[in-house]
Amino acid sequence: MGHRTNGEPVLDIFLIRHTRVQVAEGTCYGQTDVRLSDTFDAEFAAIQAKLPVFSQPVQVISSPLSRCLQLAARLSYKIKTDPRIMELHFGDWEMKSWEDLTNKQISQWAEDYIHSAPPNGESYQALYDRCTAFWTELVAQELEQVVIVTHTGVIRALVAHVLELPLHKSFSLHFDYGAVSHLVFHRDWTRVVYLNR
Repeated sequence: MGHRTNGEPVLDIFLIRHTRVQVAEGTCYGQTDVRLSDTFDAEFAAIQAKLPVFSQPVQVISSPLSRCLQLAARLSYKIKTDPRIMELHFGDWEMKSWEDLTNKQISQWAEDYIHSAPPNGESYQALYDRCTAFWTELVAQELEQVVIVTHTGVIRALVAHVLELPLHKSFSLHFDYGAVSHLVFHRDWTRVVYLNR
């Protein structure tokens, strides 16, 4: 698997959050397919400047939502999509403003936001479980480098997994639009090179 350091296989993993979207601030838009902002071209140039020059076309794995696919298509023609790295599904709260939800709705969810879910949506634990299944399959592949274009909830879950953080602590992790994070997977451990660059 991948290139070798001291004889040990290594996989370079670049996690990229999608760029800005045309959605009002404070809106739940988890798995809704929303449009990218008009600033996409400038944001893409900034992302490209943060990535290394790959020696060959790099494998890109993308969330199937268009806000990720548009970026993935600019990065490489070797694109796979995986629904396991879609954002949290907010169910009946999709495209609603947090301000439109009642205090009771929010407080019930906030009491156990790891295990509880919005109506007809999914919990953060469910997102975490699908992300860790994705990760386990990813690091078993014969790859040297991979770029993953996804969402802040997914990146937060993956970093929590590799650092073995309690899930409630993972909400301390912040990832900007267009941010790049670099992880290096070794045979049985993962090194964080940088986050949210």
